[in-house]
Amino acid sequence: MDDSSSSANIGNLSNVPANDVIIPVNSPSSMSYTSNMQKGGVLSGSLIYEGLVIKDIDGKFDPALAQSWNVSDDAKTWTFHLVQDATWSDGASFSCADVKFTNDYMKAHNLTMGYVLSDVQSVECPDNNTAVFTLITPYSAFLDQISRTPGITISPEHIWQNIADPQHYQDSQMIGTGPFIFTQAVPGYYQFTTNENYHGRVPVIPGVVLKMITNPDSQVLALENGEIDVVSGITPAMAQSLSGDSNISVYSINDTGECEVAFNMARYPANISAFRHAMSHAVDRDTISSIFGTGRPTETTFLLPTLAGDAVNPVDVGMYNYNLTEAQEMLAAAGFVKNSDGMLVGPDGNPITITIPLGSKGDAVNGKVIPVLKNDWAQLGISVSTVYYEDPTQYRTASNANPVFIDSFPVLLHDDPDALGNFAVTPLQETNYYNYNNPEYNSLVAQVKNATNQTAILEMVYKEQDLLAQDVPTVPVASTDTLVAYRTDRFTGWDIGPGYHSILDPKVLENLTPVQP
Repeated sequence: MDDSSSSANIGNLSNVPANDVIIPVNSPSSMSYTSNMQKGGVLSGSLIYEGLVIKDIDGKFDPALAQSWNVSDDAKTWTFHLVQDATWSDGASFSCADVKFTNDYMKAHNLTMGYVLSDVQSVECPDNNTAVFTLITPYSAFLDQISRTPGITISPEHIWQNIADPQHYQDSQMIGTGPFIFTQAVPGYYQFTTNENYHGRVPVIPGVVLKMITNPDSQVLALENGEIDVVSGITPAMAQSLSGDSNISVYSINDTGECEVAFNMARYPANISAFRHAMSHAVDRDTISSIFGTGRPTETTFLLPTLAGDAVNPVDVGMYNYNLTEAQEMLAAAGFVKNSDGMLVGPDGNPITITIPLGSKGDAVNGKVIPVLKNDWAQLGISVSTVYYEDPTQYRTASNANPVFIDSFPVLLHDDPDALGNFAVTPLQETNYYNYNNPEYNSLVAQVKNATNQTAILEMVYKEQDLLAQDVPTVPVASTDTLVAYRTDRFTGWDIGPGYHSILDPKVLENLTPVQP
């Protein structure tokens, strides 16, 4: 690409400024910029849609469409003071009416992402720049609920008010308030231009092009050839191979992902407490982390100390050390014994065979975790096989039909006490991925949600972790970093940004400056 030119042709896109940032994505879903009004919701760190607040990597809440906010003493009434100069990308003014409309419309149409606002009783607009949320019950972590993955973004009333069937509506405009505006799409490419009327910090770059390249090696080759500007999620070996290129640099975004070996407590033999306890000693976190190359063992019940800080119960750290001998002894004590062929036979008299469903979401994780488990669990006499599901719905159905599954999460689901609600069964959440249903735990989650005293919250959160350590619905394995390679001859600022979790995060793109004007 010739940086001195004023425009360039990229694939079938035309009139693309030379200083547009070109970023590869590995699947069509990564290019699908639907709004919350459509099933699937908004991509994390959307370029064109915004919520009220943003949760940063340090757990603090930054302004977005709300410039400030305050909460009542009982944490039941949340008042957001909205930015006064925001406009939609078609020029219409943004106001509280859009905030109220988003809440009301999603619930009226029973939309999938509406569960994020399930705690909201009503939204009122005292004036155009003030939105008052009244919750059904007190909720001290409400900011977390509306800002974390998936969070919620605000949609324009003037666009959606006349759409009777939002889930099947083909939105070709993608009107938002964010720092970028959707420009055009052709097969394999999406183009966004910088929103010069953005109410916040306007990026210096003229725009962003998403280019679909499914193969990681092909992405690296495209970076080396100057066809793209950055690659995220490279391996340490790839990083080493790029170190000799004077026009490419590598940096790390710390603590971006987390993986776990999870138990479906409704399926034999994972429905036996002693089996789960034994198998928690048969997960070699150190070896798996070393295979990741950028990972660290997770020895807590769920929360990450680097993100959750004092919310991590120190008593529960390291309770389940890797020890196959101890695992074998615990299995034997629970009635699991090896037969003459060396196979582990359960209390029902049958050999233990476990099929682990795999899904496309966790390909990078599965390839590192599964071989280690197969090797170790074979020593216990357990036969492990895998079945791959391309379709996410089929994968989740299979996870609910088998005793063990591997899952990966963004770290923002491990960063604070509210994340422990993932293990609860509540009136609005009839089950969870683990089919874990402990009445005492459910009660604690409800109490934490409705509490406002931080000391009391911390005591209950510690007890929640004690119960998770006792019941073992999951074994956290490792947190991982993301290695990013970028062309230093094209843009500066990738590695001096605020450290958000994605190279597509607008807060990262705001920091970029073209090397050549």
